[in-house]
Amino acid sequence: MKKNPIRIICILLILALSLSACDIEKGTPISQVNNQGNGQDTDITLNPTTTPTPTPNPKKSLSFEEIEKLAEECAFHVHWYTKDGDFSAGTAFILDSASQNQKLLVTAFHFLVPDDGEETFKGTDLPGYVLGGEVSYAKTGKDTGIRLKNCLVIEDAAPVPDIEKDVAAFTLSNGGEGLKTLPITEDSVATGEKLYLLANLWDTDDVHENCVYECTAVLDNNGYITYKIDPKYGTTGASGGPVINRYGEVVGIHMAKGGDLHYAHASRSFVKQIDAASISDITYPEDLSGYRSDVTDGDEPEVLFHDSGKSADTTFFKISINGASYSDTLNDTPAPEGKKYLTLDVCLDTNGYGDEDTIIYFYDFTMIWKNGNATSLKLYEGSDNGESQIIKANTENNIKVTFEIDENPESLTLFFVDYYVDDEDNSIHEVADHYFNVPVEGF
Repeated sequence: MKKNPIRIICILLILALSLSACDIEKGTPISQVNNQGNGQDTDITLNPTTTPTPTPNPKKSLSFEEIEKLAEECAFHVHWYTKDGDFSAGTAFILDSASQNQKLLVTAFHFLVPDDGEETFKGTDLPGYVLGGEVSYAKTGKDTGIRLKNCLVIEDAAPVPDIEKDVAAFTLSNGGEGLKTLPITEDSVATGEKLYLLANLWDTDDVHENCVYECTAVLDNNGYITYKIDPKYGTTGASGGPVINRYGEVVGIHMAKGGDLHYAHASRSFVKQIDAASISDITYPEDLSGYRSDVTDGDEPEVLFHDSGKSADTTFFKISINGASYSDTLNDTPAPEGKKYLTLDVCLDTNGYGDEDTIIYFYDFTMIWKNGNATSLKLYEGSDNGESQIIKANTENNIKVTFEIDENPESLTLFFVDYYVDDEDNSIHEVADHYFNVPVEGF
């Protein structure tokens, strides 16, 4: 029997069309195949419904302006009340604790240890030693209206040098409503990674008004992190402050400085301690006025306002402002964008105010303007330690005080606190709050 060539050709055509239809139905539509690669070699997936899609990294690196915003809204000071008196110390932050099901204020343990208790004071002793605390913003000093409520009993808490145990935590009145929290990460930190310390430093001329200090991670030791900051910055006041990564997540709590290195209690360590802690049954009062030592016998300080250039009597001297000058640099350091340096010539005249020298501190002067305030950056000329200066008796002490201010403030006011310390009980008596008008254009 002879083969029919026409029939064979028809059968082959039918088979070819059937196979093509199967490929298109099962694989990628031809319209897509033709458009892939723009002429480049491209792997074509025949079953796109099973192609894995890369998961985008949900974390977003923050801009420096966003880091500054975190420092403004999420770094706090606490005015502490303890059985040994009241004081301000350190920095703190707030986290949302899943284990405790509420917001917690977290800070360092070591500055809440009594002077004579470094060897014996334990985490279980802290709830009864602390009597309460008032929470304010670290950058502005503005009172949040929130108070400490309870202390967490962290049994293994211990002060420096046990960095991986140095942590204290407190519940907050009204659940800390209105206060912003920082996210926590237990991820490890890479050597060389950029970090940021959020803190309001107290004892150095080189301070940042934005409370942000760039750091570089050196080593992650699991329980604590070693890192570096520019050595020109001191870190008094930084203990308890959050150390965050570029995503705004807390990786540790600043605890100590040793030589050129700084140390933070790592998140993966302090989170475990907080998770294992219990809340003390001691509840602190919201009204802490009865514990304050800065105003005694029910006396309220007098509030006095003065024109520039006019003198005002204080406990230890007569104070007057004799001049004001503005500059774009301080010790060859340019002012930040939008800022200027203001230097005041101040005379502290001690004639007729007793025969004993007195001492003045950098935080006794504050410059106030519409949208901010600043404690003096450069302490007084002739100051040996940068924190204070001796004011000689029976003479006119002429000093200079420098502030970093907004470039074009509408008004400027120098704030000075007049107080004295009672030698018998070491209590502080605030006599008066003095406000001096400072001409915006200088003298």
